[in-house]
Amino acid sequence: MIWESRELTLLLARRNVHLRYQYTVAGLGWALLQPLLTVIVLSAFRLMMGYRTTDNVPYGLYVGTSLVPWTFFVHALTLSAHSVLKHTSVLFKVHFPRIVLPLSSVAGAAADLVIGLALLPILMIYFRFLPHWTILLLPLFALQVVLFAAGLGIWMAYLNTKYRDLANALPFLTQLWFFLTPIAYTSNVIADKWRPLAGLNPMLGIIEGFRYAITGAANPFMPVWALTSLAITAFLLVTGTYRFLQTEDILTDLI
Repeated sequence: MIWESRELTLLLARRNVHLRYQYTVAGLGWALLQPLLTVIVLSAFRLMMGYRTTDNVPYGLYVGTSLVPWTFFVHALTLSAHSVLKHTSVLFKVHFPRIVLPLSSVAGAAADLVIGLALLPILMIYFRFLPHWTILLLPLFALQVVLFAAGLGIWMAYLNTKYRDLANALPFLTQLWFFLTPIAYTSNVIADKWRPLAGLNPMLGIIEGFRYAITGAANPFMPVWALTSLAITAFLLVTGTYRFLQTEDILTDLI
């Protein structure tokens, strides 16, 4: 069913991108400006506190490799969480696989991810940082963050139809998640005894994977985090898809 609806998914994704940027000055450039401006702010704050590098990696590049997937993830999660309620009027008029709505939201946000990835070579050139062979792994981690956003986004789209206060809590939850994830700071600050537990945060494995792909440097615990993140991604994607397809016929009743 999902594969048969791929054209509708891509059509809605393109429509979402067009509507989001058609009346903006920067247009798709916002997908590049948002992580770039955040890198500048965090780097300036770090400089005031005393500039340091991590594993001989400039801080601006270090934080940039984590902000690109994080910015996409938050954007995709927000769009997919509201995707069903946003199209309430259509649900009562046209019959189509409802799972297309959160999937098209993630697919539309993936366009921002592709553009955001262009920030990484810009930072590498600015800091005169030579690429490592591990950059070949970047597409794999980029695919994983898309799949993770899709899996969690499907669950959020379903739950948001039942518990409307979830939409109000989402900005706070993602902000809290930001501070719990080593984005503006290094994962080396995590104490050894807490590292297995920290791996239950799927974005940790993804972000460490991005850093490893770009810089070639990794926390010794990175393989465990990456495998844990991959397992959680698969679990959310399978269970979310199953639950959504199982209940999509009564979705209008929940609304």
